[in-house]
Amino acid sequence: MATLWPVTALNRAFLLIQDFEFGEYPKDSQWTLITSKEASSEPPPATVLPISDISDNNAFASSSMAEISTFIRENEDFMGKMGVSTGDWLIIDQKGLETSTCLACERFYDPGEDEEGGGGEAGMTGEFRACRLPYEWAWSIICNLDIANMDFEDFVDVNAGEQEDGSWKWMSFDPSTEDNEEETAEEAKRGAALKELRDGGYAD
Repeated sequence: MATLWPVTALNRAFLLIQDFEFGEYPKDSQWTLITSKEASSEPPPATVLPISDISDNNAFASSSMAEISTFIRENEDFMGKMGVSTGDWLIIDQKGLETSTCLACERFYDPGEDEEGGGGEAGMTGEFRACRLPYEWAWSIICNLDIANMDFEDFVDVNAGEQEDGSWKWMSFDPSTEDNEEETAEEAKRGAALKELRDGGYAD
């Protein structure tokens, strides 16, 4: 989901959220940019870069996290048929474009009142949680949440609580990467792909 542009910042964001560690970009890209609230009879293909300027055709412009979550809840059936995740999703918003971050959102599962952290009947709820994090970590968190390999709490500072914008504060689950000054193969591939976009005038 995307809210506001400009398109050069959007292209950079969409490139940096790609999986450069285990996937082969662009062949293995699985991200689909959704800008319409209209149902589709066919599963949407992965979005190909560069993205054209679609600022006049974005139904989610200026939408809040809660409004996007509500839309997903109300349209789960057709989104499921389209092959679009309704349990985990990513939002590229104006604040993100200004800070090179995005919002990774997860529908909240209530484990039930008998389990720690639960408060009612066990099952999926209409609530969601969001974590604001650097573009480069987007694939990791969404992938791990989707396959239930890691929990939302593994990516956030639970002691910090919710921030002013309603998101949770991101915290790398692998702090050792923050001290690594050598460029990794993943970073090199990402940098080369970004340079190609910038050389073409498609990214800032």
